[in-house]
Amino acid sequence: MLTIEDYPEIESFIDDTEDYENTISEAIVNGVRFLTITQRSEFDGGQIVFQWDGESWHIVDADTFVDVSGIERTRIFAGSKKACSRSSDADHENVYTYMAQQVNKFSSKNGPDSGNLACVWTVRHIVYNALGRWITRADGTSVFDSELQQCYGSTWQEADTQPGGIIISPTATMKNGRRNIGHVGLLGPAGKGGNRKIYSNSSSRARWEQNFTLESWIARYRTKKGLKVRFYPLPLCQ
Repeated sequence: MLTIEDYPEIESFIDDTEDYENTISEAIVNGVRFLTITQRSEFDGGQIVFQWDGESWHIVDADTFVDVSGIERTRIFAGSKKACSRSSDADHENVYTYMAQQVNKFSSKNGPDSGNLACVWTVRHIVYNALGRWITRADGTSVFDSELQQCYGSTWQEADTQPGGIIISPTATMKNGRRNIGHVGLLGPAGKGGNRKIYSNSSSRARWEQNFTLESWIARYRTKKGLKVRFYPLPLCQ
């Protein structure tokens, strides 16, 4: 069984902000040798992919889920010129009603890594079930965040984002080179202070839960991990 100790040159890239369960796998894709580190915790999970250049491993991608083939990354750029606008008030209301009903019911076991890497997958399926259309086809937070940035230009204010809207802290590279794992969820109604409820996938239980408040999200992803915390309405992409 492969361990991180077998690859000492990659340790500095791995998110160590929590006691993640880490597994390693190697694969040959189109004749190229890849190494994938998968990290899992109670709330979130992520992957880092390295490529062998004949002498050493070098990092090629990191996100909450990484498609080694590169198809997902290509799709975001290919679709970058699509018309995109804010979804209606009715759409947000429908999503919030549905997502609240699905707490501890909706399973993400059909998602990436049997639900362990399924935060984006779960959000997009929750919205699809409520509205009958996709808000993204991506499964990684940094890819999804790039789509949302292209749609809106910048993050919205939390107070202006309706229930059913998006909160996202995309996986990002720190100044020391470490790739810290992000997460995405949907917002409940506005609350006092940091009490606003947030709903997202639980990596360890592979299901939709009400598992954060705004305060606890900021404490985990901004303060502890050093990630951005961004807010967006549900997109309507043409």
